[in-house]
Amino acid sequence: MSLWMYVPRTLADQPPAQPFSLPMPIVYERVADRVHWEYHVVTVDLREEPPLDDERLSALGAEGWLLAGAVQPPSAREAAHTIVYYFVRQA
Repeated sequence: MSLWMYVPRTLADQPPAQPFSLPMPIVYERVADRVHWEYHVVTVDLREEPPLDDERLSALGAEGWLLAGAVQPPSAREAAHTIVYYFVRQA
């Protein structure tokens, strides 16, 4: 009695193939002009004036300024009474 079993050939059983490579595509693109930005910092001492309200923020927005962030300084002494607003706009 004989037992026959089919064993599929693997890639290791194949003769080595010739290496090939695809041509490297070359892409040309026009680089746009660099964007230049302007920055504006407003520091508000809460002992002397209130935080920026909607009216003041809208006025800055009308000039093209975008509020990027508002933080309190890391110094514990200043943080209790100071807010720093950071604005940015395209030059």
